[in-house]
Amino acid sequence: MPRSEISTSGEALMIEREERPSAERQWELAPRHPEESAHGSSELAHLTAEVEQLRRELAAEHRRYLRALADFDNYRKRIERELSERVREGVRKVLLEVLQVLDAFEQVLGLQRERARTEPMESATDEALRLIHRQLVRLLDACGVRPYESLGRKFDPALHEAVEAIPSREHEEQTIVREVRKGYRWGDHILRPARVIVTVADTTERAESADSP
Repeated sequence: MPRSEISTSGEALMIEREERPSAERQWELAPRHPEESAHGSSELAHLTAEVEQLRRELAAEHRRYLRALADFDNYRKRIERELSERVREGVRKVLLEVLQVLDAFEQVLGLQRERARTEPMESATDEALRLIHRQLVRLLDACGVRPYESLGRKFDPALHEAVEAIPSREHEEQTIVREVRKGYRWGDHILRPARVIVTVADTTERAESADSP
């Protein structure tokens, strides 16, 4: 066969192949049936609805998780607060017991001072008692427990506990003239109020003035 005919046949075959669409292209270009198109749209809408439902469920689960996390955090804080309060209450009771021991030592030391007026000679026991007293004071001070002044001040129910009221012309009413038991602070709180004796208005002079002609 002459070369010209072979060339012409080859070109015709290539043109035919280019003009003939592929199977995939034919499927894309093929006209769709209305029922197939409607079915595809329905399936897409169904999938979209499922995705939206899953998003709502995920958001609800996330909200429940956040609520559970907040509840657990509140529970943890409450337990820590209750534990701290229990520990503090236990320490407070121990400190009050130590204060009672300190009160006993101070009463004994007061008796020693009275005895020293007539018996100047000190014994080893006296020195030992003073040493123990100083150690107790240092221990309480290290724990933040310190006494506060009450004598000569106005009565304050937050700081003082009145055990007796006496009439007085020399002092203003509600003035503390004697401290029966020391009051102590524990940090910013009152560990033990002071027991005191306060003054009241002296009505004797008024009564005498009213009775006189």
